[in-house]
Amino acid sequence: MRNSKRPYRLISRRSCWRLSQLYHQGLAEGKWTTQLDALNALGVSQGDLSLAMQLHELPEKILDLFEDHIDISSHTVRVIRHTIRRDGLSTVLSRIERSGASGAKHSKKTVLSIVKGQALESKKMLRLSGQDPEKIVSRALDLPNNVSDRYHLGVTQGEWNSFSACAKALSISRRNVSDAVAIRQLPDSIRHLFREKEFTFSVGRKLLALKRELGLDELLSRARYKDSMYDVGGRTAENILSELKDENIRPASSFRRIRIKKGRGPNRLVIECKDPKLLLRYRREIEQAISKVLKKRVTDVEYVELMREIFGTPRPIMPRLDRLPGTFRPRLS
Repeated sequence: MRNSKRPYRLISRRSCWRLSQLYHQGLAEGKWTTQLDALNALGVSQGDLSLAMQLHELPEKILDLFEDHIDISSHTVRVIRHTIRRDGLSTVLSRIERSGASGAKHSKKTVLSIVKGQALESKKMLRLSGQDPEKIVSRALDLPNNVSDRYHLGVTQGEWNSFSACAKALSISRRNVSDAVAIRQLPDSIRHLFREKEFTFSVGRKLLALKRELGLDELLSRARYKDSMYDVGGRTAENILSELKDENIRPASSFRRIRIKKGRGPNRLVIECKDPKLLLRYRREIEQAISKVLKKRVTDVEYVELMREIFGTPRPIMPRLDRLPGTFRPRLS
């Protein structure tokens, strides 16, 4: 069986571990005395050699996570050192302990996700999603929630540790991946205003734009008293977005005087109001509200005939429908 790993001579220029070994080996053999002399002999840049020297400065807890030190490239060292400078060494070591990664070997992508805190965040998002991993993999990547769950699942399983790698593996745009993750991080009180199928990329991006424009606190305040699609039938995403933008704030006179008149033809009614555009925007909710009123006030003729057939049946045939006594009869003592 052919070995999947490349020989050392082919990866000596991109492996910091191997490059460090070659440098110290040449230094011991007297081939060079400084890093500058070693650059031409090894055929690497000053930056790559410098990062290779910095590899051994990383904590042992981080180096022990790699399944093979040969896979540690200049990019890997650069990302780890940048994360340590940005977040602090204690924070990075705490992430490793909380992730439970110590004592096991992981791929380069998984180690980077652990060090940067992506693994913990992805595990948290998957717990909040509550979806089975098999279902996440099988779902179509047409909605932000589906793409976000698939991204976080891949991070926890070591398939990728960046939006670009995820987009390449799933054959979707990087923008969709990054936007899906950002949309999924919106508070539940905002996302739950929409049905899952109605919560598309277009709606999510408009919400992100509102968040940048208004700020999260103001957006949460506006969403607090809005009816969701689950509460009121006929609600549309356009209506909810317009209400979050405060476009529904109008003078009281625009919706106080509303009249319904008979129009031309037997099946036509005319609605008169001062702001017909506003009323037309909520036509689906109005239609369902009218249907609810009619269901309460009007009885179906088929239902009436069915009840007459049931209660008009002779009692010997249906003894359980015998009439109850109209007065209470006490038991004789």
